[in-house]
Amino acid sequence: MRFINNSNRFSGDFDYKQVITAWLEQKIIQHVSRKFIYDKRCILTWEEITSMNRYSRKFKEIDCLFSSDDGPLYMEVKASLSKSSFKRGKTQINENFKLLSLVNNKTKSILVMADCRCFDSSFGYAKEFIDSDTDTSARYKLIHGLGIPEAWSGSDKWLWLLDQKDVLELAKVYGPPEEEQDWFQDY
Repeated sequence: MRFINNSNRFSGDFDYKQVITAWLEQKIIQHVSRKFIYDKRCILTWEEITSMNRYSRKFKEIDCLFSSDDGPLYMEVKASLSKSSFKRGKTQINENFKLLSLVNNKTKSILVMADCRCFDSSFGYAKEFIDSDTDTSARYKLIHGLGIPEAWSGSDKWLWLLDQKDVLELAKVYGPPEEEQDWFQDY
């Protein structure tokens, strides 16, 4: 059944948004690596007991992990400021934070959301929704712009917002997404 479900998995039209999202993730890693040590271990594995009393191994990919004096920094990167990206990102942060904090209770989770409409206008934009949601939620501490805090001790969960100007600055410093397009052709 898995073979049948996956047989046509990569067929279809090319989605440039995937290139931009992968580019943004790599550039965030490069940018943050200037200050913190990048940890290449990006697959979480754990075992659960199933309803039939057997062990089942589970896997989950995370976008990036860094080492800091305040503890591990786990980042989830979204190339859109849409409602769905925000909700999905918060869900991913919450689930992965629970797992990572079992390994190290000093783990900090950062949801990075960037406005990449400067590369593809079809990316969503709901900054007002995100602003109103974060105003009512004291769980996330906000960061704006490309400046990286020296310390992460103020909160366990952070929301890092990058506007189009910040995204263009990343492209200026590290190169635009078009240069990264070649590694998607192998899939």
